[in-house]
Amino acid sequence: MTQATTDDVIAEVRKMNQRLESIERALTSMMTTLMPLEKLSPEEWKELESIEAEMKSGQTVPLEELEKASK
Repeated sequence: MTQATTDDVIAEVRKMNQRLESIERALTSMMTTLMPLEKLSPEEWKELESIEAEMKSGQTVPLEELEKASK
């Protein structure tokens, strides 16, 4: 087994971030396309706006928190 260097880990995280951004763009596009067909309450719209704001601001979660949540 090879040991990953810090540079390898950083490069992989960057690739994953690019993939996530692509998924976010696709989901945003789908949401924009499909939302007119859905009836949403004001609370649901507010939640969607909040999620979109979090996505655009680039909020992150510490790795330790993800590890704890996955256990």
